[in-house]
Amino acid sequence: MYELRKYHGDQVMSLTYEDESNSFSVGIIAPGEYQFGAIKREIFTVTHGQISSSVEDEKEWTAHGVNDQFIIPDHKNFKLKVKSISSYICHYE
Repeated sequence: MYELRKYHGDQVMSLTYEDESNSFSVGIIAPGEYQFGAIKREIFTVTHGQISSSVEDEKEWTAHGVNDQFIIPDHKNFKLKVKSISSYICHYE
C-alpha cells in the first residue's frame, strides 16, 4: 500500500500509495537536476516551490509554480530541475 521511495542519493523522496483504484505519490525534491522514466502517464501538481520539466525529445524546459500541473506521457524519460526545495503530488494513470 504505502512505500517510501528515494532517488538520486536521497535528494528526491516520495511516499507512494497504491491500491486497485488509486496510485499517487507526494514528494520533496532538493535543488538539482534529475532524470526519471515514466512507466505510466504521470500528472504532476506542484505544491511548493518551482519545478521545471523537460520531456524526452524536447529541448525546452517549462517552469511550473505552485498549483501548476504538467503531464508526463507513459513510457517517456523526463528531467526535473529545481532551484530550491520543492514539493509535488503525482497521480499515475
